[in-house]
Amino acid sequence: MPLKVSDIVALMEETAHPRLALAWDNVGLLMGRADRTVTKVSMALDPSPIVVKEAVAAGSQMLITHHPLFLRPIKRLDFSSPLGNLIETATKNDLAIYAAHTNLDRARGGVNEILAEKLGMSEIRAMEADANDPSDFGLGFTGLLPRPFDFDGLCRHVAKRLGIGWLRAAGDPGIPVSRVAVCSGGGRSMVGAFLDSDATVFITGDLGHHDAREIADHGRACIDAGHFATEHPVVEALARRLSPALAANGVEIMLHPSEKDPFRPVIITV
Repeated sequence: MPLKVSDIVALMEETAHPRLALAWDNVGLLMGRADRTVTKVSMALDPSPIVVKEAVAAGSQMLITHHPLFLRPIKRLDFSSPLGNLIETATKNDLAIYAAHTNLDRARGGVNEILAEKLGMSEIRAMEADANDPSDFGLGFTGLLPRPFDFDGLCRHVAKRLGIGWLRAAGDPGIPVSRVAVCSGGGRSMVGAFLDSDATVFITGDLGHHDAREIADHGRACIDAGHFATEHPVVEALARRLSPALAANGVEIMLHPSEKDPFRPVIITV
């Protein structure tokens, strides 16, 4: 029996229920028809113009992303703007767009757990989670590394496991590390929870100057591996998880290798 967009939404909600989303977030089916028949699903981190164009060109009827197409209400829809053109393209081609954002961050088997798996962590404990909801894994957690590291060695380990050639680090290069805290994407809101934990190093993205100062002043350390690198692994993991159910119903999954970190390192010798 052919699957519809609503069927795939139901599969996604088994993994990341909308109730886990933070109040400010915008998750779920953000545009498109729930009764649309689906034979191909695209999956990406961002609903960017290039991803939408690739999805349409490949014949996808649905695009699943981590980041929402929009977080705030749209007051003006100008089809000549990047967002307006994207919406026009998706609408003309009947492309449904679905987002699982902070609900996928907080879900068991979600973005944070995939990051921990990539780093080889064990004995995972939530830093902040709803004790009354067993499906809430929290926005970040602590865990043991596969072996002890000094801080510089941990930086190399993180870069290798995430497949990146650069990161930012603050703290004593020689500090011994066995337990770390992780928060995928932007982890600034979790600095306090990290400092209240027994972890030595905080691995996340989007940290600011004052965050790094505060962490170092507490005798701890932090690694900013970037928003993209700490979240993108969930795309392939989610595809693997959904693949059996989708393939059994004749639905193909398309990933987007063209999707890259918007930042790149520029090293200038003066």
